Formats: sequence, structure tokens, C-alpha cells
Amino acid sequence: MPIPESPSFTDQVRNLVQRRNLPIEQVANLANLSRKTLYRWINGEVARPRHWSEVVALSRALRLNLTEVELLLHAARQPSYSELWEIARFEHETDLLESFQRAAPLQPEEPHRHMRPGPSSGTWATLENPEGAVRPESPFYIERDADLQLRSQALGNGTTTTVQAGRQSGKTSLLIQVMHTLPTDRVKIVYIDFQIMEDRARSDLSGLLQFLADIIAEQLDVAPSLVDNYWQNSHNPAQTFNRFLQNEILQPSDRLILLAIDEADILLDTTYKKHFFALLRAWDSRRAFDPLWRRLNLVIAISTQPYLLIDDVNLSPFNVGINLVIQDFNSDQIADLNRRHGNLLTPRELAPFMALVGGHPYLVRQALFTLAAENITLPRLIEHASEPDGAFGRHLRYYRYHLERNPILLEVLLQIYQGRSAFDQNAADRLSAVGLIKKEKNKWLPRCGLYAEFFLEQR
Repeated sequence: MPIPESPSFTDQVRNLVQRRNLPIEQVANLANLSRKTLYRWINGEVARPRHWSEVVALSRALRLNLTEVELLLHAARQPSYSELWEIARFEHETDLLESFQRAAPLQPEEPHRHMRPGPSSGTWATLENPEGAVRPESPFYIERDADLQLRSQALGNGTTTTVQAGRQSGKTSLLIQVMHTLPTDRVKIVYIDFQIMEDRARSDLSGLLQFLADIIAEQLDVAPSLVDNYWQNSHNPAQTFNRFLQNEILQPSDRLILLAIDEADILLDTTYKKHFFALLRAWDSRRAFDPLWRRLNLVIAISTQPYLLIDDVNLSPFNVGINLVIQDFNSDQIADLNRRHGNLLTPRELAPFMALVGGHPYLVRQALFTLAAENITLPRLIEHASEPDGAFGRHLRYYRYHLERNPILLEVLLQIYQGRSAFDQNAADRLSAVGLIKKEKNKWLPRCGLYAEFFLEQR
């Protein structure tokens, strides 16, 4: 059956993003796209994506149905959805299509042969895919102690705050939630996700600081030409960036400036990371004698140990201000989330549920989402939990991929999971920072049963 004429790819994306009613930054994060890419699509600067996976990822983030996805693929001059399954098997991209199936409200009158049983259309009105950041108005966001602390820091005068947690533990969701609640008459907000940084910007300190200046100018409506003027004759990137901040951002502002840097540990492998983080530390020293710089509040979100980013404590921004370590959900918070999902678990099932996923925020949400979306029982979820293509497969394979490239960390992880006590403590610190182990009563343990089962099976 031929697909009817449809609006251009640009028009469709623009309308669908507006309908989703989320900030473009959040849509980009949900789709694992750079914000610049999404802006270019919306503004018509790029007529269509280069690869079908970008269309499917955006469709998943926007919660489109099959008809809408087909129209979007057609406008992007990509194969139809049904044809993508064969292509995805060849390109090893079936994970993305399976993830889309779990998230999107496919039309019941046109079920796909790969589609597993899902919830009713009414359930989809509130059910949310746990991938990416939790939107501000979500009924599934659980406030923790860190929310109140970060809100207080964001409204302070010249504060530095480090938010530390493992991957998919809620750092970005925390930042978005707190920023959403801040009074706009008191605070101007700049949110920068280092994941969208292009290779050119990441190549050296000058490129990084110019990238930061561009983002700050864009979000605070400063003319791009001003940024260019500062960098035309720049000989010292740090001094140039500081002058730009002082003259174009802090001096004209009658409000606090909150600069939130997410995924800052992307700089871990760069040669200049020490100089960048030393620059952030210097802002704290400058606040002591220059009231203008007390208008700037800084938040840095990381998923690694601070000493791996800068080993000189006298130059580190991570030992000034406060360090918020995001805690896992406790049993009461998990019971609350279960109620918000419609009491999928009985009171007796909460204990085996926590034995599987612990209080890991993403794993808890993914497990509840899977129970609802696939209409399965907890025993069935537990039975298939550690399978590489199961509900937690992408998350588990991500860790396996990176650990296989660091045999020392993998060996220490297996030693801890096997209950041994003699191992490299520095390696254990790194495994704790990325969220694979936890410390209880001065003993390292698996963060959850799922991790131990998966990695011990992979030996």
C-alpha cells in the first residue's frame, strides 16, 4: 500500500517535537542525538538524517506510533519500518528497534510480527520509557535528599557543587528537575552536556572553552559575534574565557548565573583536563575578593572518581563547595514507584525484586516498565534478566564492552563478585564510581544481584 504524501522531514520533526512539549535539549538527550543535530533538523539546515537509526531513535524519544514513524522514515528517504528489521540484523542494530517497540504505542490494527504483547492504549498515557532523563512533569520522578541540597546550592552566592553517581543513576534527571523548579526572576540557567561536544572542540583547551562560550552565548541570548571577537586574537584561552564570562555574562546580569556541566568526565582521556578543572577551581578563589564572580554558581556532574580528572588537590574544584553522591532508591521509594506504576508487584515480591536490581534507579524503572509494557510476571523477568538480549541487555552490554577493554578492572570486579577480599583498592574505587559495586560495613559487594549474575555467567 503506497504511503500518502506527507509534509517534509523538517516540518514533521518540528511539529512532533512541539507536540511532545519537552525542551529540545531533553528530546536530544532521550534520542541520544546532539542538540545541534536536532536544531539543524528543526530549522531545515539539514534536509534529512544520514542514517535510519537516527529517525528511529527520535521516534522512540517522541513516543510515535507506527504510522507516524513510517511517515517520518518516508520523508527522510529511509527504508520502511518493516524493511528495517532485515537491515538492522545486518548492521547489528536490532537493539534500537526492540527498544522502540517497548517504548512506542504501536497501532493495534497493524501489529508487527516482532511486537511483543504490550499494555492497553490507556496505560501508554502515563507509562514512560526509562531511557534518558526523566522529564520535569513525570509522575515517576522520585525526589531524594540531593534534590533539596542542589536546589539550595543553585540559589546560593558563588557556590560549587559536584554531583557524583554511576551511569544511569539519575544525575541528569536531578539537574533537569532542579533547574525546572528554580525561579527565573532570580536565576539564569546554562545547561551544557559534554556528550554533544564535537571532536574539534574536544581536541584542546582552546577548542573546549570556545565551545563553552558558544553554548553560554546561545542559551543567554548573547550575540555570537561577541564570542568570535574574543577569540580572534586569543593567546591565553583561560584568560580569554574568563574575560568573556565577566564582561558579557556576569556584569550585565541582574540575576544569578547557574552553569551546569553534565558528563564532565568525558574529558578523562584528554591531555588538558587538569588545566580545565584548575580553571573551574580558580573561580572559587576569585569569588573571595570579587563580588561579581559570586553571581556564578557552578554544578559539575561526573561518573568517576574526582582524582582521576585532576590529581592535584590544590587545583581541584571537587574539594571546594559540596559533593552530592546520589544514593540508590530505598525500599520505601521502590514501593512508592511500584504504586505509581499501578502496583505491579505484591508486597511479597518487593524483596526478590530488590535482590535483582537493588535500588539502582535505572534498573528499577526499567524493570517496572518491562513488567507493565510486556505484561509479564516477576518470576519471568528474573528468569531472563541476565540475558544479553533481555530487558536489561543494552545496559549490561555497555558495561561488558568497556570492562573487556580494561582487563584489570574486569578481574577485580569478578574477584569482588566471588567474595574475595584481596584486590586492587584503586580499581575498586573506580568500579564503585561507575556504579558496579557498593560498600557496606567496610566491605565491597555487588551493587545488585543482576550485575553479579551477568558477569559471573560471562566468565
